[in-house]
Amino acid sequence: MSMISPPECAPAIHFGTRKMKQYGTSAILVGLAGSMLLLACTPKTPQVAAEDIRIAKLEPLAVSGPDRNVGEVRLVKSSEPDYVPEPVAQALLAQLKQWPKTGTELGDALNTCSTQVAVTQLGGKSACREAMGDDDEAACYKQHGYGRKTVAQALMADHRDLNGDGVKDYIISDRYYCTSLSANQGAVYFVMLSQPKGGYKLAFADWASPVLYAVDAKVDGKAVLVERIAKLDGETTRILNLVDAKYVRKSCLFQDEHGYSPCSL
Repeated sequence: MSMISPPECAPAIHFGTRKMKQYGTSAILVGLAGSMLLLACTPKTPQVAAEDIRIAKLEPLAVSGPDRNVGEVRLVKSSEPDYVPEPVAQALLAQLKQWPKTGTELGDALNTCSTQVAVTQLGGKSACREAMGDDDEAACYKQHGYGRKTVAQALMADHRDLNGDGVKDYIISDRYYCTSLSANQGAVYFVMLSQPKGGYKLAFADWASPVLYAVDAKVDGKAVLVERIAKLDGETTRILNLVDAKYVRKSCLFQDEHGYSPCSL
């Protein structure tokens, strides 16, 4: 059974008044059909919302901690502005088990990283320093529970109220200590939001982009977050809103020398 192919886009056929009289009604119909086909095949330029452009132009709010590239492994003290309390880190690790798609993978990576940090901090005091091979080392680390209770030492955070309840929340990232979390010069980000009855709930978890930050913009009283990805030919900005207790990507903009255009989320 043969299939009828859709008509190809082609320039419309235009007839002058004299030609129309010469060729009659059929020529007029052909001309109208060609003009309508041209209109149907003309590509439409997607529009970018003015509010999205305004948000994309906003500078990051000042973070409560230092630059992410913090250098060598060290003991992070509770008095430091980017400190993540261990109960928050443990809640994050536990809730990753129920996080869709990447949760298990992220949890395993965080466990691996916290173990590496703990062993590095122990130095020569590690009971596994004589273990032979990666498998023996991993078994030894698990046996001694290295890093199990010090997950926060692998993390840092920007502290600010995101959900509008007056309590500071956490935009958490890794400290670039191990490639399990910071592969390919990217970064992993988590958002933990305070809850009415106490504690914190996971609202975002992903290998997001080199940068995730809050800007001076709100939707329904909730802070807007922005992902920023610099590329050779321009810059991609993703805007995240808090919806049903989770931060979700709402829109994507790409900026180059020609201005702003939509991009895929």
